Amino acid sequence: MIIPFKNIFFREGIIFFFLIIFFILLSNKELLAHESWLEKNSNTGDKTLIDIMVGQNFNGTPFGFYSKEKEKLYLDNNNIIKNIEQRDGDFPAIQLKLDNNFFNVINYETKYIFLKYDNIEKFENFVKEQDFLDILSSYNANKLPTENYKRFSKILISNSNDFFQQSSKLDFELIALNSPFDKRNEFFKFKLLNNGKPLGNFQIKIFTKNKEIFNQEIIKTKPNGEGQIRIVRDRVYLLSAVNIFKSNFIQNLKLKSDWVSHWATLAFFPSYNY
Repeated sequence: MIIPFKNIFFREGIIFFFLIIFFILLSNKELLAHESWLEKNSNTGDKTLIDIMVGQNFNGTPFGFYSKEKEKLYLDNNNIIKNIEQRDGDFPAIQLKLDNNFFNVINYETKYIFLKYDNIEKFENFVKEQDFLDILSSYNANKLPTENYKRFSKILISNSNDFFQQSSKLDFELIALNSPFDKRNEFFKFKLLNNGKPLGNFQIKIFTKNKEIFNQEIIKTKPNGEGQIRIVRDRVYLLSAVNIFKSNFIQNLKLKSDWVSHWATLAFFPSYNY
């Protein structure tokens, strides 16, 4: 009976340590304002391990699982939802059994996170980078902006040509229109949706990388919210979109911030032995 108790105390100690580190990083709001995405780590036994990454330009730090930050975490197979349960302190953050003969979409939505900018320049640089230049003519430059941001992250995983198109389930999301794992597809096609409606002429950042190369480009969606990119095998892909908008009356009462931003990411690795 001594060994199990030791294991329990050891695990609780790891969780406590992780939470301390998390809150230290949480205090660095500028870090957490960066992008977040899901990235496949490895397989162990019968489980697939996935990291929750936080960073920018497809270069980030893996975070362990923290339930108080999670709004939703689920697996979508053919529009059948299976909630994914994890324990605080799990690292890698997401550990689940997957049948790779299916087209798997893992979805992670965070709760809102509050941010107060240190200076006006950081806010201005942020909205310029995300192509929201009209905001610069409508905000109060004499007040430090406040913001609440929420992340909607997805990763596609499959070893087959199986595919289904997701129905819209998130407030802001990128949805695959074909499978990047099907070698018959030269292009990966996708759609950007906001509250279930397509966002046309909207900026999408495309990141690709492997051990030798890193590439970034910016494209715009078509009027119907759709876009496409050419697939190069053995590169990891990350698509990223950010929506920034003024808080309405109800949001201001609830969130108590001037601005709201939603971050949507979609990641995949079109190798045949994923």
